[in-house]
Amino acid sequence: MRRTLVLATAAVSLLAVAGLTGCKETDDAASNLPRPSVAFCQAAGHYDNKIQSAKLPAQIEMVAKIAEHAPKDVSHDAQTFLDALKRRQAGDTSVVDNPKIERAVDNVNRRASGGCKLFQQNQDGTGGM
Repeated sequence: MRRTLVLATAAVSLLAVAGLTGCKETDDAASNLPRPSVAFCQAAGHYDNKIQSAKLPAQIEMVAKIAEHAPKDVSHDAQTFLDALKRRQAGDTSVVDNPKIERAVDNVNRRASGGCKLFQQNQDGTGGM
């Protein structure tokens, strides 16, 4: 149970950092990427709004929607994130504090916060785009 919270806390922390990163006004690589789909942004917005109180099964559902609609540039990372949550649910503790998984989560969160402008979204995932 503690390990599950550690993985979820890492995801929340990374989302918060990514959200702050998305606020800066620079011409970084993410700004040159095509805008993510509305479905991806809505899934990411829902995740952002619910993650702090979500238990692992709900987290898996939310990340599955993100992975389903992820832009090509982060689709592999989104799948890595989803697979890690499923593996953790099955009892695999090797996914906790795993740098490869943390990087994947960070990439997905950065893409969502920058591409969808999560910090400007409404609760339903609209408005930031």
